Amino acid sequence: MTTHIDIFIRREGALDPAHHNVHDGITVETLKIDLADGREVIGLFLFEEDADEPLPDHHQIRHHGKPHFLHHSRCRHVHVVVRYAGRPFERAFGPGSTLSRIKDWAERQFEIDAVDAAELSLQLHGTSDRPDEATHVGSLAKCPDCRVVFDLLPSTRVNGSV
Repeated sequence: MTTHIDIFIRREGALDPAHHNVHDGITVETLKIDLADGREVIGLFLFEEDADEPLPDHHQIRHHGKPHFLHHSRCRHVHVVVRYAGRPFERAFGPGSTLSRIKDWAERQFEIDAVDAAELSLQLHGTSDRPDEATHVGSLAKCPDCRVVFDLLPSTRVNGSV
């Protein structure tokens, strides 16, 4: 009997994940071919959530009792800039990195204590958009630039509460 695995895949330009049900042991290469719908797979990468390096094509995706969250991207890395109090910090992240992970990294770089950090959120620079912390940064980056700039700002308050 073949075990099936629930996989949720996020992509460039798509904030909502697509659900796929695949068989246990499918290789990354086979999954990339399935996701490409007949298009070329060279230059496409598949990342586990919050991983900085892509999964190798020979890697088998195995059932482990909970859904897999993956990111399918043409960007091998996303150059992220976070600006706070007039200072920027930057580094490369895997496209499957969640905004929660990026916010945690930025808080450490800016040496923001936990109490103050709870009041902050990431906003796309030049917009009023504050994506959910579960969003993959690769969903916001566009290839070939593969770059996203955020401002770390106080969270929106309604009637004096967060």
